[in-house]
Amino acid sequence: MEYEFYADIWFLTNFVMDIIALGIAGRIMKQRIHIMRLLLAGFTGTAVSLGLFFLMHDYLWYQLLIHLLVNPLMVWLYCRSRKLKQFLCQWVVTYLSVILLGGILEWSVPNLTGGRYFLPCLLFAAVFLWTAERIVGLIRRQKMVRYDLLLITTEGTIPVKGFFDTGNLLIDPLMGKPVHIIKKKILKEQIEKGKLLPRMIPFHSLGMEHGLLEAVTIEGMYILSEDQSLYLEKPVLGLAEEQLFQKDGCDVILNGKSI
Repeated sequence: MEYEFYADIWFLTNFVMDIIALGIAGRIMKQRIHIMRLLLAGFTGTAVSLGLFFLMHDYLWYQLLIHLLVNPLMVWLYCRSRKLKQFLCQWVVTYLSVILLGGILEWSVPNLTGGRYFLPCLLFAAVFLWTAERIVGLIRRQKMVRYDLLLITTEGTIPVKGFFDTGNLLIDPLMGKPVHIIKKKILKEQIEKGKLLPRMIPFHSLGMEHGLLEAVTIEGMYILSEDQSLYLEKPVLGLAEEQLFQKDGCDVILNGKSI
């Protein structure tokens, strides 16, 4: 039995699947998506896979190289993580995304439109996974416990909303205190007046191995609760843009080490 192999269709299909899987993995890992890096990683992985397909005659060795060399290279080109643990997490999540994507395609191609409409089925799978990720994020935000906060500054008090994030464990190396993340616009006026003096503190996260975060120290902050309120003296607040907050009605991401 002979099969016809269309390299252009194979390349386009695998390229789209790779960038979708990488994009979904980035969303799940809460990593900032760089479009050019995403396209470069997907193109490199697909091109190398196609080249190996024509050069190698042993299918077993071809599969081993794809799974143990090409795919890890593709994930690294996209994520650029220098820590082994972070890289392994990104690799695993990407593989899970590929498996889910492949499973949806395997069901949708014969059951929905047939093999002639593979690309529409691929688009359907991508939209399905994106929708599922949004629903999971919405459920997670609904279960999130929000706190009423009261910021104490030299200019007065500012009531805001916040929530604890166990993933936020950033420590100010100068003062040795936990760093809470706040929307920059809330303190922008006081910073412009010179009432608060920003400084830079180092941080690292998925997708950014080394970075600098603008931060200020205020007089105090109350974490209000019906059971027992908590007062933090001279808390450190990292200033972040709106994009970091997922429209959940919160203004502050409390440090997981605060309680």
